[in-house]
Amino acid sequence: MKYIGICVFICAIFWGDSFFHAHAQEQEQHQTQEPAETGQELALTDKPLEIWTFIDDYRVITGKTLHLTVQVMWKLGVTVNLEGVDKVDLSPFRVEGVTIGERQIFDNEHDYIVITYALSLPSDRKDGIYSIPSFSLSYRDEVDKMEGMANSPPVAIKKVPVLVEGKVDKDVITIGDHISYALTIRHEKHVKLLWENIEKLTFSPFEVLEKDVEKLTEGNIEKTVINYTLSLYELGGKKKTPEIPELTILYYVESSPQSDRGKADSSHIEMKEVKTVAIPIILNSLLKMVDVPLEGIKGPMLYSRKYSFYHGYLPMGLGVVLLFFLGVATLRSVAKKLSPAAPKPVAETPQISLERLKNVLTSSFTNDDTADRENIHRINKALRAYLGTLMGISNEMAQSATTPGFLRYDTQKQFSEETSTAIQTVLKQLDAIIFGKHIGREAFDKMQQGIEEIITRTSHGS
Repeated sequence: MKYIGICVFICAIFWGDSFFHAHAQEQEQHQTQEPAETGQELALTDKPLEIWTFIDDYRVITGKTLHLTVQVMWKLGVTVNLEGVDKVDLSPFRVEGVTIGERQIFDNEHDYIVITYALSLPSDRKDGIYSIPSFSLSYRDEVDKMEGMANSPPVAIKKVPVLVEGKVDKDVITIGDHISYALTIRHEKHVKLLWENIEKLTFSPFEVLEKDVEKLTEGNIEKTVINYTLSLYELGGKKKTPEIPELTILYYVESSPQSDRGKADSSHIEMKEVKTVAIPIILNSLLKMVDVPLEGIKGPMLYSRKYSFYHGYLPMGLGVVLLFFLGVATLRSVAKKLSPAAPKPVAETPQISLERLKNVLTSSFTNDDTADRENIHRINKALRAYLGTLMGISNEMAQSATTPGFLRYDTQKQFSEETSTAIQTVLKQLDAIIFGKHIGREAFDKMQQGIEEIITRTSHGS
């Protein structure tokens, strides 16, 4: 408390100066802050099974691999038939590979799994728009005793003759740093690039320091990689976040093998264009917009009475008041320490928790949904409290632990493997009943039998 009082006193003395500078700092932060982009998120519905699809690129060229990510989301108590998910027909696309992830927990009511398909489009396909077809998955709702199907949404993909992409090695710099920008152009062999246009590409406000061109052939695709070394030496204009501008690449498609004759008459050449995406670059530190001139040595400065009051007497007075209240708080804490300590509550033993659990198990099934749901909640709390005392964890931790991670707190291995399996099964049954829409007698009786088996195993030292 002594050190806290000193810190508060110092803060109170300098409070006056910091208050008058706060408004200026707030204005400066508001000027340098850029608006953040907000993306839409897919919202969960009340359906038992949902299938979401994501694609890494909506354009494709011959020889390029697309990655279709499928997220399968289902409610607790629903069993999804994933058999044959690696053999779905996605024609006209060819499945090059399938990666199936493990089942994971999404929230308290949903589980999900991620499946990734590596797709390619056959080289004999013409340019145009193609669709990755939808596929179906069947499911069974164990709670409502019903079956159904869910379909994935189709995805439209455009096959293009030219594909361009621009990448940087870093997007956070300080003025004067070098940025490596790789411009990759993939095109089919019958497509010709207009190199006169590529040679004149500009990157304002960035300057081009070096340029290196590399040409490769990948099957029927010609690949050109142009590596630029860029730098920024001054920030012109009003934009405080510069960006590498979008680049326009011009090309034309050869209509006949006699391309030399066609080049002689440019009126028969149909020029097309494709553009890269602009890339914003963040500056680590921005130069201040106002330069403050240096001033010479001045004589002693005289302060007004108003300035002396707000910056001198008022902060000191507040410091004295705060010290007074801190002294009172310190005296109270010392008095509490000197007073006899209150007796600590006796910790609950496994025997007490076991008796409570046996008492709540005497409640039978009433076919009244409200009364049965209250009994289920009492049984769930009593079972978790009893198991928590055996594992040596607090009741709060036992009640808040998730079902899959409950037995992770059993660090001393108090339970055998058979007992742990029985505990995990009963906790899952309780979750299914609690989050289900209707409580059935069969599920209720099965859950009670499982708890009685746990009591038998644990009360005999299992």
